[in-house]
Amino acid sequence: MVTITISGADKSGALARIAGFLVRKGYPLKGQQLADSASGPKLVKITIDVGHLDRAKLAAEIKSISPEYSVVGVDGVQSGPVPSVKQIAEKFPDIAPLVVVYGESLGADVRESELVEAGKKIGAFHYEKEWSFGSPLKMPIALRRTLVPALEAITKVEATDTEVRFPESPLCSGKIACCGFLGGFMQGFLDAGPLTAGTRVDKVSCKTKGDGHCGFKIQYDL
Repeated sequence: MVTITISGADKSGALARIAGFLVRKGYPLKGQQLADSASGPKLVKITIDVGHLDRAKLAAEIKSISPEYSVVGVDGVQSGPVPSVKQIAEKFPDIAPLVVVYGESLGADVRESELVEAGKKIGAFHYEKEWSFGSPLKMPIALRRTLVPALEAITKVEATDTEVRFPESPLCSGKIACCGFLGGFMQGFLDAGPLTAGTRVDKVSCKTKGDGHCGFKIQYDL
């Protein structure tokens, strides 16, 4: 949970304007209020339910609403740059916290698609780096012998020949669903394989959305 403080909000309707803008950007707001400052002008205080915040990005977004608005405080969170997809790939398999930070930085309208695309890039990269040697495997053998072991380096996996489940996914332990990254990782990993490129991965359940686990359906031709 983080509370941001914004100055320059003296005009009527400033609180509603700023809060509405942040909601449209996909920030999960938990509360907002006007507060007095020592120098006189009113301050807007908004609480957001995230574990990480890129202060520079947020400041630019707030400034885009009106030049009068400035972020003067960020409390309750470690503020810093959002990791790039390349930086996440370099940290494999210890990537869950970075993926969550990356997901939290994205607006709700693009979060799922951007996480899937990031997962595809890292999945393909990991296949080429670690699993592309030797004779190519067909499905479902490729799933059991290569994809599942790769996923197990990230989190616990339960798999059949047509479904992959993550009962304790660290990417969906909070209030923001980031398991789309895992779907993208699987798709990119399989697309990189010469004999598995026609496989399709579709998300069918998500723990953050109220399901018992995060699950993906795997479809392919034998």
